[in-house]
Amino acid sequence: MSLEFLKEAGMKKSMRHQSPKTVAVFFLTAAILIDGLSGCSGKAPEAKAPRPEKAAVKLLPEAGVRLSNDPGKTEIFRDAGLGLFIHWGPNSQMGTEISWPLYNASEDYIKKYYALAETFNPAAFDPAAWARLARLAGMEYVVFTAKHHDGFCMFDTDLSDFKITRTPYGRDIAAMVADAFRKEGFLVGFYYSPGDFRYQWETGERTGHIYEPNFESPALFGPLRKNFVDYERGQIEELLTRYGDIFMLWFDGKCEPLKKHSWRVRQDVFIGRGEIPTPEQEIPGLAADHAWESCLTTSYQWSFLPGAEVRSSPEIIDNLIHIRARGGNMLLNIGPRPDGRIAPADEDRLRDLGLWMMLYGESVRGVRPWIVTNEGDVWFTRRRSDGTVYALTGLERNARKLLVRSIAASPETRVTLLSQDGDCKWEQTAAGLMIEVARKQTVRLIRAPAGPGVKTDDPDKQLLTWGPDWPVAVKITNAKPAEGFAKKEGR
Repeated sequence: MSLEFLKEAGMKKSMRHQSPKTVAVFFLTAAILIDGLSGCSGKAPEAKAPRPEKAAVKLLPEAGVRLSNDPGKTEIFRDAGLGLFIHWGPNSQMGTEISWPLYNASEDYIKKYYALAETFNPAAFDPAAWARLARLAGMEYVVFTAKHHDGFCMFDTDLSDFKITRTPYGRDIAAMVADAFRKEGFLVGFYYSPGDFRYQWETGERTGHIYEPNFESPALFGPLRKNFVDYERGQIEELLTRYGDIFMLWFDGKCEPLKKHSWRVRQDVFIGRGEIPTPEQEIPGLAADHAWESCLTTSYQWSFLPGAEVRSSPEIIDNLIHIRARGGNMLLNIGPRPDGRIAPADEDRLRDLGLWMMLYGESVRGVRPWIVTNEGDVWFTRRRSDGTVYALTGLERNARKLLVRSIAASPETRVTLLSQDGDCKWEQTAAGLMIEVARKQTVRLIRAPAGPGVKTDDPDKQLLTWGPDWPVAVKITNAKPAEGFAKKEGR
């Protein structure tokens, strides 16, 4: 029996004068009969056709690809200096670390971990609010986890069904993040894990480390039935061609075939990890005048951690100063909550960082290392466009006298405290450059520590002061290295 048979029997014509309800019941019954009869025919149901592929991306010839970062993009990256790292996925619902619980896990646990995608629905997600907060924090670029080691895709890929658009949320979060941050003037980057535990698990190739991809694997995966390297190359093409101007790709793991393919898709895309040093949770001890990036978390894990104990604001600011003085970038990570909001403790840290950047951000943007990273607790950066040097240091009761030995002033030199009106007193002496720094600007009010002879419980003596004891930045124009200092002191 078929619909053609029903037409020939004149049933369609006879239904014209029946009520809509009667017509609906009739055709539903007919459909059930047709399905049942076709199932009894002994004919196997037709296999689902693979999802059609979109038009092929035009690639640069392999022989014509430069296998290194674009020099101009590298300088833009180094000038930016401060970025926001975002690790997020369905696992945030349970507060686990992202992906790593799958390593050495039982089959039962793996199924439970992957089932979290079925309930992931971040209804409070507001990417524009994220971008505004990051802009207030003084950040210049963002790196968002498009796919972590667990294989879950936060973008609408054609090559996997394990993705955000098949969750209750159903929308392409990576596209929303890219669009919102780009509108705020950010350089947009995507984190991408070449290691893919979902591929290993579904294809039965769970033999290697979760972090290490086997690009030679022929096992077919996903709705388009691709071998491993073609599956991942296809996703790289999607990320670089469907999401607007992507400044950076950040490969967390072995990535040679993907890195080369990225440059074939877009020769000027900047490769972070995979091409430059990117130490995690540490700051190298020596300056390096080339692109590198220190990746630090606000808490102890990359993904959302309930009740997390976070780094203090002074520690985050000190880390930024030390990294920039040594020539690197700081990529500061947050793990959003499962509903899409940034955790209050992380938001507080970003707002504190934003206040410091509002006052002193000039000293860490567009800068390179000075001839020394520091003299004791005084740290230096150098603006690459001219002879300006910044000395960053803490004060004691809002004032301090500095003796800077590595800098020689000239009659044209001017010394100021960033964001404060007026000049600092200074004098070039045989011992070095003497600077008197006094902070007079009130920006945030906190209770001042009691001075000598003042009782802390006396309400009349609870004075207010400028605010947190954060480092200040002293700007020194027309500065030159002191004669012979670099040779003697080095870095």
